[in-house]
Amino acid sequence: MMVPNLQDSFADVLSLKKQINLGISSDDLTCESGMFKVIRERTNSVACVKTDNVLKLVSKGWAKPVDETLLNAQSSQGDFVLGTINKLYVEPIKTQFGKVSPKYAVSGYDVAFEICSSSQKIYVPDILIKSDSETQRYEIPETVEPNTCIVSATFIKAADPNTIKITLLNQGDISKTLSDLEAKVSSLQQELAVARNLLGTKSAPDVTQIAKITELRKQLNETKEDLYRLYFAVYAVPQEKYNVQKLSFTGTPIEDQSATLVMAKKALTGENTYDAVFEACAGKTIVKLPVISVTSDMETINVKLGDKIAPNTCQMSSAKILSGNLTSIFVAPAGNAESNSKITDIENQLIKLQNDIVSERNTLRSITHDPNKPSNYNEQIEMHTANIIDLRGQIGELKAQLNEILYKTYR
Repeated sequence: MMVPNLQDSFADVLSLKKQINLGISSDDLTCESGMFKVIRERTNSVACVKTDNVLKLVSKGWAKPVDETLLNAQSSQGDFVLGTINKLYVEPIKTQFGKVSPKYAVSGYDVAFEICSSSQKIYVPDILIKSDSETQRYEIPETVEPNTCIVSATFIKAADPNTIKITLLNQGDISKTLSDLEAKVSSLQQELAVARNLLGTKSAPDVTQIAKITELRKQLNETKEDLYRLYFAVYAVPQEKYNVQKLSFTGTPIEDQSATLVMAKKALTGENTYDAVFEACAGKTIVKLPVISVTSDMETINVKLGDKIAPNTCQMSSAKILSGNLTSIFVAPAGNAESNSKITDIENQLIKLQNDIVSERNTLRSITHDPNKPSNYNEQIEMHTANIIDLRGQIGELKAQLNEILYKTYR
């Protein structure tokens, strides 16, 4: 398992209990931003404590010793400011939207605001909104690119609108950890693409690249597991670029999803161990989670390729397998079509919802910046605010489903 430079800590994550119920191991549990993961001395269980209290708890024997380099690195991120919040408007709401009337008492306020990043990305902005009557905390399931802003809105109860304060809770450790993982994935994908190209063709494959491909694929899958697990914990979307082969290696026409054994050769080490080189191909639709089953008379292994396979293209890869008979080795898709179908469906839904929320935000921005306010200004503000809140919730739920599937595939 890859260990990031900093402990995995995020502004708003699932509780430890929920993470455990989802099958996340104790080594991979994630703490909220500003909290540090420790192991309790007496129960050997995981706990999240404030960074300022870690060494005190260790000295008292409550927690086991920790890596002080990691602790100091995380503590130093505490004062880093990722971005700012700019309040756009605060409008009173007297009834349900579309029916504002002066004879009703104000029940609360629609609040619109911009979240603006500095020189770093803000992954899943975590927002705290407080007034004299209510406190809200929620996350926006998007990434704010460096030096850009996004608009959001919510409704909050308040007796005095001047008491409404909005705070961005994200800290620098979030961006650093995710950026490190994304950079690692990108680097490994490039190395894997180079190694696959050096593997050669069917007639003359370079078997010296097989071990390197196997190790790179292992590292890539482990890194992706970390990335998707952390994205899942904060309901974010992975933004990765995949390098895939554009042509079939064997020259066979690509019709449906398939896997073909290119060659099998006795490995240099290990009795009854063979290097199996194969190609995996997609038909007319993309294979988002390619898993290939390699079988012999002695064992069956599932190989996670680590990259999407684009429509009508193939990838070359390899695996080591035990076999008493060379001719018994064969390969086939592992049959995870259901997960591929679910991901496609979720991504299509996300595209529509994201287009909808962009449209709502643009409309909201236009209304608030228009010097000539329409006669139904309050009704429009409330309606578009309600739409943004609803769409934001739908997007967050779908992104959680997407990253749960990806995490469970790569773990």
